[in-house]
Amino acid sequence: MIKTFTRDELIRYIYGESTNTETEEIVSGVLCDNDVNREFDELTDLKQQLNSIREEPSNRSIDNILNYSRRFEMPQFTD
Repeated sequence: MIKTFTRDELIRYIYGESTNTETEEIVSGVLCDNDVNREFDELTDLKQQLNSIREEPSNRSIDNILNYSRRFEMPQFTD
């Protein structure tokens, strides 16, 4: 009988956080069960998409922030 897996178990496997026993069971499930294989493929695609997200603000965002801050005058301090 093929074990069914939760999404959390598959995610832990994809990120290398499953035990050796879980890993063996999941690999077997991915190879033998089309539903598990499909879910596994979706999750690995999502992981790749997450890894490709830009971690820097766009130039437009930077320009908006700078333009906003230029509208304010800094107080002048004298001794």
